[in-house]
Amino acid sequence: MKKIISLILLITCAIILATAQETSAKDIEFNQKKGFISIKKINVFKLKCASGYCNIYDLNTDEEIMYMYINENETPQNMDDDYIKVYFTKSKKSFETKLWLQVIMEKLINEKILNSNWQIDSDRVDEFIAKYNENITNRTIR
Repeated sequence: MKKIISLILLITCAIILATAQETSAKDIEFNQKKGFISIKKINVFKLKCASGYCNIYDLNTDEEIMYMYINENETPQNMDDDYIKVYFTKSKKSFETKLWLQVIMEKLINEKILNSNWQIDSDRVDEFIAKYNENITNRTIR
């Protein structure tokens, strides 16, 4: 009897741990041809990319929730000085980072900026920006 209870507890803990895993950048796919962002092989956002811009839309309402601008810093052959500017459409706030698209999405999910319904939690955006904004434009000398 004790073995059965122990086995049930072990299975329950394994299920809880498996479902509570954080999303990694490997779980996130930007599929420009199909026009979706997939997380763990499930489409969660619509995506339109062109000329260094990636517009991200709500899957159900087609409302733009954010866009990302990939700035090559006028040196397309040198990727060391590239950065991404992320703009949150509703809150009209933005930040600049050297993180890549998948890593930005990973951080938005794991830090609960994107909730379980894939909506942006506006109350947490300021904290996120303060944490990840690298102010690249302001510190770049031209």
